[in-house]
Amino acid sequence: MKFEKCRCMAVIVCAAAIMSCASCGNGDKAGKLTTTTTTTTQAVSAVTEISETTTTAPETTTAKVTTAAKPKKEKKKGALNPLTGLYDVSDGGKGRRPCAVMVNNIEASLPQYGIYDADIIFEIPVEGGITRLMALYADESDIPNVCSVRSARYYFALFAQSFDAVYLHMGIDKKVAEPMLEDLSIDHIDGAYNTNIYDRDENRLAYYDLEHTAYLWGKGVKDEIDNLGIRSKPKKGYDSFFKFYKEFTKPSGESCKKAVVNLSTWYVSQFDYDSKRGTYKKLHNGSKHMDASADKQLEFTNLLLLESKEIKVINEKNGLMGIDWKGGDGYLVTAGRVRRIKWAKNGEFDKLTLTDENGKALSINAGKTYIGVTPQGAAYFS
Repeated sequence: MKFEKCRCMAVIVCAAAIMSCASCGNGDKAGKLTTTTTTTTQAVSAVTEISETTTTAPETTTAKVTTAAKPKKEKKKGALNPLTGLYDVSDGGKGRRPCAVMVNNIEASLPQYGIYDADIIFEIPVEGGITRLMALYADESDIPNVCSVRSARYYFALFAQSFDAVYLHMGIDKKVAEPMLEDLSIDHIDGAYNTNIYDRDENRLAYYDLEHTAYLWGKGVKDEIDNLGIRSKPKKGYDSFFKFYKEFTKPSGESCKKAVVNLSTWYVSQFDYDSKRGTYKKLHNGSKHMDASADKQLEFTNLLLLESKEIKVINEKNGLMGIDWKGGDGYLVTAGRVRRIKWAKNGEFDKLTLTDENGKALSINAGKTYIGVTPQGAAYFS
């Protein structure tokens, strides 16, 4: 299998709004979020989001895998986390459905907060050449405050259903996403109507446009799901999602110290391997992708880069995108290696399935996972 060396490309560097949040990850919601924020000049993006109504040579499977001494295996601290393979789910979150939160990723909204603690983060292109994130949390009782929360897109909702997750968002695309969520009866909570677990960060209001200030009050999510009568227990067969190695393992494949993913002309995600931690640290358009409350760079044990057979504009008037979400080729990047894989999602509520090129079930390392749904040929490795 031939991999091209990572190609440098020019990106537009935008001034980033830097925040120091003293309590944005764990504050109580008593009307408004309380934070201590210091912000520099507001970032200005080269592209804009659409306006929304917020009331929206192939390797063989016989190759030997090797185990590595690092990172050290974590001690069991709770119940098994089905999204990461780690034992870190609290008693309050044990046996409950995960939650999937839509997160703004346009330059003018950065930095986000609450996303470092996500077990899985999806990144998928949306209108205008930008991307949006979806953060998944297995422990429904231990979700941090998350900002800035943004509107639904239909393909994010369908990927959320791969994990039987409750879908959380602020506003909705009324042309495609809203009818789909209604027709499929997808469990979701829209912050455009719900003020119990959604609000505006008052400190961000002084520096950011309104659409970049919505946050989710994480500690209230579990009770709100119960109060709304939303099913809390996962469907049969959805108590596990990935096949995990028993210990940290270097799979067969080419060496990969850096992965660069051109999600669009404007948005590039880069991942640099930290061999001591066994994780890939994320950069967003050339800058460290930081979580403001955790004051940490996003990092992932596994990268799943899923090539979509078609990513295109389906509505010229507002630029809404259409994504072929049913499957294709892709890559697994983990433990300093990259290998070709295949992925599939056969129906709206079906699981995301991962195999090697010969159809054998794929194993990944225990830990956090980044899932990028990308155009074909968008990823480069070195």
